[in-house]
Amino acid sequence: MHTNGTRVSFMFLRLLVVIGLGASLLGCTSGPTAQHEASAAATRIPQVSARNGMVASAHPLASQAGLTILKAGGNAVDAAVATAFAIGVVEPNANGLGGEGMMVIWLADQRKAVAIDYRSMAPLADKTGQKWPSSGPLSVAVPGTVAGLCMALEKYGSKSLQEVMAPAIKLAEDGFVVSPTLSQIIVDDFNAINKEPPLAKILAPEGLPLEAGEVLKNPDLAKSLRKIAAGGRDVFYKGELADAIASDMAAKGGLISKADLAAYQAIERDPVRGTYRGVEILSAPPPVSGITVIESLNILESFELAKNAPLSTANLHLIAEALKRGFADNAEYIGDPAFAKVPVAKLLSKGYAKSLAQDIPLGMASREIKAGDPSKEHPSTTHMSIADQKGNMVALTQTISGFWGARMVPPGTGIILNNEMQNWSSKGPNTYAPGKRMRTTIAPTILLKDGQAFASLGTPGAARIISTMVILITNLVDHGMTVQQAIESPRFYTRESEKSIHLEARIPLQTIEELKAMGYSTSVKGDYDLFFGGAQGIVADPKRRTLTGGADPRRDGAVLGY
Repeated sequence: MHTNGTRVSFMFLRLLVVIGLGASLLGCTSGPTAQHEASAAATRIPQVSARNGMVASAHPLASQAGLTILKAGGNAVDAAVATAFAIGVVEPNANGLGGEGMMVIWLADQRKAVAIDYRSMAPLADKTGQKWPSSGPLSVAVPGTVAGLCMALEKYGSKSLQEVMAPAIKLAEDGFVVSPTLSQIIVDDFNAINKEPPLAKILAPEGLPLEAGEVLKNPDLAKSLRKIAAGGRDVFYKGELADAIASDMAAKGGLISKADLAAYQAIERDPVRGTYRGVEILSAPPPVSGITVIESLNILESFELAKNAPLSTANLHLIAEALKRGFADNAEYIGDPAFAKVPVAKLLSKGYAKSLAQDIPLGMASREIKAGDPSKEHPSTTHMSIADQKGNMVALTQTISGFWGARMVPPGTGIILNNEMQNWSSKGPNTYAPGKRMRTTIAPTILLKDGQAFASLGTPGAARIISTMVILITNLVDHGMTVQQAIESPRFYTRESEKSIHLEARIPLQTIEELKAMGYSTSVKGDYDLFFGGAQGIVADPKRRTLTGGADPRRDGAVLGY
């Protein structure tokens, strides 16, 4: 262990949050308005219930940031923006100011849903034919996080930028306790981190990787956050932070210029909509993958999943086959709608889904799945779900693509830049073009029942995002699980281009053996494997006026409510 002042055990802190004792230590309340339920079929993390507001994120200190804003009278959007800025500080491997995301918002009083697209964008210089690396200056796309969060707050929030950014600034300045999860990620990537001095300065300030229990401070990031809080989005896209990013890019052979940053805009879009067994689905539109989640669920409507056990061979087979067909169409049809004509209505058609369902063989694994004819992925992502007492909900997923993104930090900024340029495809609607937004699999989703918000769900996990979202929704709708049960339930994943079906080790051995007999190649992961991301979710019961939240033990997830 290194010495770095007073240590606090992160796992003890997280346990305090979970059982309700840590709420006072973290500046939030637990008691008559927030309860921690130990029921629900032996979940690893107790489910949290509350009446007035709730935040579920991948880190307890980010959840605390959002809850602080809710308790100060902010709405779900205010709290989402506070949580999003804070998670960029305390989960720096996964997201931050140098990244991007997508947000789906349900506005209860207007009975209206909107999506904020703050996906990153290719620089404007035409570099057709360039081979895009997975790290370094050429891997960096124009970041969207600051523009997207500022747009959401300005249009749908009620608090000032200074108020919602205050928790993030304090976390960056004072530091936070490194968890075992974050420590392991730093250690795993230390050789690459050590080659970038501004990044190593943050993660290995004494020349060795920060260990669990030590404090990570990022004073340069605190200064950058203060500048944005005082001057708004233009500081990042046209002011001194833009100067710092463009200067570093020019010095190291990157493509992003001040003109690229100045040209960037977040975009308000309509969410994609569907239904699954009477539950309305509002999910993230192209260039991301809400369509694929809905299409896969549409296929599954042809089968009675509730008749079988959730982890039965029959159900895993049907979900796997639906996912294969959804993934094939994702690769063929989904891209930036400003550059490609995406057949949204046809891909979401129930009739089209039924034709795909009829193609699924019931006794064997499919081979050679290709895209249908509707006319007839990286682990470094994070998700937040937020709900307030007025019935508003937010589902927000943001990322820097790979862990530590491009592994670049413009000196003096503390900002880790993304490596989104690696996400272009060699053909189809996701091929590179200047100013284009690349496709990814993120799919923040809100569910409605009887016209009211029922759930906010989302997860990181690269291509596993789509499979996890489908599993979460079927667990809630078909099997009546609580949100914590749905999140902790063993996961699996396959797609049209995968040779194996990947399964968590908690899936029954009999099911795994039966899948093999059906022709599946299997790859068994750990019990709660980070490969499958870290989902967060909130479920609302308007009749009881209660919110219940679930957090993922695969990461450092935490739910706080009051």
